[in-house]
Amino acid sequence: MKGKKTQKQRVLVAEKKYEDRLSLCSLVASLNCEVTPTSSSMDIIREVALGQVALVLLDVDLTLSDKENTLYEIRQLAPMLPVIMMSGVMTPTLARRLCDRGAQGFLLKPVQRDHLAMMLFQYLPG
Repeated sequence: MKGKKTQKQRVLVAEKKYEDRLSLCSLVASLNCEVTPTSSSMDIIREVALGQVALVLLDVDLTLSDKENTLYEIRQLAPMLPVIMMSGVMTPTLARRLCDRGAQGFLLKPVQRDHLAMMLFQYLPG
């Protein structure tokens, strides 16, 4: 009996810095996920609207107002889609504000593989 080929979960990596985006994409791919890199809010929203994204890793540093609007728009399109925020500095006030806007979790940059693996395991099905 042949085994059923499982489809990799698709993770959208939204990071403004090119080098950080490459590094994150490599980490996500090493955890057996399909990766779609982006650095613009318009691309993030387009990908989410297509409905084939299982999780979004969203850079807090995209710009404060842009990030909040992007998170809001993601919630409007896909209320149940896990969105994990990433930042080099996460204050309790910022964390609370992002949770209030719909973020499920946070990763401190530079992102460590074991922390990323825990988040993916927690939020991705199967």
